[in-house]
Amino acid sequence: MNIIKKDDFKYKFLKVILISFFQLILGVSAFSKEVTINKNIPNGEIFEKLNQKIDLNLTFTNQDGKKIKLKDLFVNEEVVIFTLNYFKCTTMCAFQFVNLATTLKKMDWPIGSGFRIATISFDPYDTYEIAKEKQKVWVPKTGQKDAKWDFLVGDSKNINVFLKDLNFYYELDPHTGEYSHGAALFFIKNDGTFYRYLYGIVYEPQDIKNALVESSNGKLGSFFERIYTKFKKFQIQTGKYASLF
Repeated sequence: MNIIKKDDFKYKFLKVILISFFQLILGVSAFSKEVTINKNIPNGEIFEKLNQKIDLNLTFTNQDGKKIKLKDLFVNEEVVIFTLNYFKCTTMCAFQFVNLATTLKKMDWPIGSGFRIATISFDPYDTYEIAKEKQKVWVPKTGQKDAKWDFLVGDSKNINVFLKDLNFYYELDPHTGEYSHGAALFFIKNDGTFYRYLYGIVYEPQDIKNALVESSNGKLGSFFERIYTKFKKFQIQTGKYASLF
């Protein structure tokens, strides 16, 4: 019988906390070293399909057990913000959810009026029951009880095509059962065009507003918010916005 020493447990716990802390500070703008990425992508870049279209006929199951196509999410919406996660994750994915929900609350834009959020699990073993629990936790934290934030699961075939469309890669650690992966918000226009992304798990309200205004061709946001975007420029290298002055 294996005996776990108390000191070993403390060490492992401290290691997890420190890793999570540094991921939060750095915004997790790149994959961990263990992840195998597509060697055909120059310099290991993972987001190089901007302005290309995703397959809107891919089928997933939402948190209510209903099968939907991606195109169903765009009905009456100009933009869908996607996140890619797995629902058994309790570290980085949780940080991304809480930071996104907090930022959406600060934005105070109605979620489901011109744009919505959709989180897709890349773990084919996640179930819609787990997705429902995630929705119950995170939607209220946006400050909008009726916020259109869906949590979707799917089979390997549909998941893999979607991940390939976005050039998203991950790797399973067979020893821990955890996944190594990057984090970002993916802004998809209503015709399926992958138009913008924001790296990391920490977001500024104005950056999300800028990305929504641009991705919607100026249809979202107030007159002054649309003007404000003219003073910010998206930096492809960092996945963030920077002031022109």
